[in-house]
Amino acid sequence: VYSSVKKIIRLKVFLGKITSTHGVKGLLKIQFYNNNSENLKNYKNKIYIDDLQVNLERKFDKGKLTICQIDRFTSKEEVSNILGKELWIEESSLEKKSDEYFHRDLINTKVFDKDNKLLGIVSAIHNFGAGDLLELNGKFKYMIRFYDLNKEDINLKKKNNKA
Repeated sequence: VYSSVKKIIRLKVFLGKITSTHGVKGLLKIQFYNNNSENLKNYKNKIYIDDLQVNLERKFDKGKLTICQIDRFTSKEEVSNILGKELWIEESSLEKKSDEYFHRDLINTKVFDKDNKLLGIVSAIHNFGAGDLLELNGKFKYMIRFYDLNKEDINLKKKNNKA
């Protein structure tokens, strides 16, 4: 008997990492990879730890970390098994503006200077605290600030075209 199994591919976007507990009531310290943990309420029933669906409630910020409560846990002991785990959401659940990009969208994109000369291809994106840097592989490796690019100069539709 032959049965067809449809494989569902989830494109995961990692939101942050659980770094430690906070207090004894199951609160967690989370290091978010983006700079906006304010809109967690928009993602009810859409956030996961491994394959466990969770709802996060943002309590407050403590330095660069955000203190959150997960609806399934009420004690420090219960959350000890998820320390060090990453939070993720399906890409299709994210709200993205037309001038926003996922890092993976920019990888392997060609970058040209104002004279249309190829500077290189984006091989990685780094952020050391002062904004995103695009690492280019060309005749030599170097980085440019993403902030310096004009959004109208970014054309992902031409990403794989040869120039």
